[in-house]
Amino acid sequence: MKITINGKISEDALKSILETQKKKTIIIDEYCKKEKLSELSYKDSELEYEYQKQVRPKQKKVETRKNDKGN
Repeated sequence: MKITINGKISEDALKSILETQKKKTIIIDEYCKKEKLSELSYKDSELEYEYQKQVRPKQKKVETRKNDKGN
């Protein structure tokens, strides 16, 4: 996430801006998951955000065999 702010701002204003941007990123993430998008780029006057789907490798199932000797 990239946020651009021109000039000085107070700590409270910065916290407010960051909370707003966090909400925007959550909305973008939820939309991309719902629409099954793998990538999305978003940019406005305050926020530049790129969504990329997180690919989790599937774990392989290992078959175990038991023999008559109890091993």
